Amino acid sequence: MATNFEWHPAKLLGDNDGLQDFALLVLNQPLKNGTVLRRLWKNSSLRIAADGGANRLLQLSSFQGKFSNLQVIIGDLDSLCSSVKDFYSSQPTPAQIIHDTDQESSDFGKAINWVRQTQPGALDIVALGGIGGRIDQGLSQLHHLYLYQTDPTYANGRLFLLSGSSLTFLLKSGTHKIHVREDGEDEVFGKHVGIIPLQEPSRITTKGLEWDVTDWESKIGGKLSTSNHILPRTKYVEVHTTKDVVFTIALRAVDGEEET
Repeated sequence: MATNFEWHPAKLLGDNDGLQDFALLVLNQPLKNGTVLRRLWKNSSLRIAADGGANRLLQLSSFQGKFSNLQVIIGDLDSLCSSVKDFYSSQPTPAQIIHDTDQESSDFGKAINWVRQTQPGALDIVALGGIGGRIDQGLSQLHHLYLYQTDPTYANGRLFLLSGSSLTFLLKSGTHKIHVREDGEDEVFGKHVGIIPLQEPSRITTKGLEWDVTDWESKIGGKLSTSNHILPRTKYVEVHTTKDVVFTIALRAVDGEEET
């Protein structure tokens, strides 16, 4: 039976007035995009740092209390500075410090598991700092997209990786309608798009891109849809995929940075 999915990723990053139902997870990676961070912080209903991600928040030159209402710090805590721990523990509403010693999971995984075990219903997670730093760390983060989204219908919530230049998420087998522009909201995405089957080959069909394909076999070591473009007036992109694929879309230039 065919499965259809709807996506509104622009709402996560928009300049919204109210909270959105997702968790913001700050990873231990450089935080380069202050505008995006401020919007995510305001929009999210739950704010978590994975171990040294709390250090990154406190290091921001524009901090001055803007991100002091962190709710949870979780991990094996080998990277968390004692001064950072003291700061967040001494806030009017102290952050919950969770020391998870499980050696079989990363701090990223520990945070995802905590959200899923403690929050009512399925909560989407936006991981800030995704696909950054060392190559092995970036591949590990992509690995987490598959590892923590095995259900074919995202029954446990959707997972997004956000770097300073792109938003990345996993398209399960089926047909996906991805809204890249929302009426009445600022545009948050650039033009570049990639669709990459990391786990196994897939056959993909697209609509709304400059170079659409139909029943096109794609695999690592074969043909890949990278550096494709969203057309200027496209409001949504449709992707049909026979297997799980990674979808990545560039962010618009912000904070003086230019999209490349």
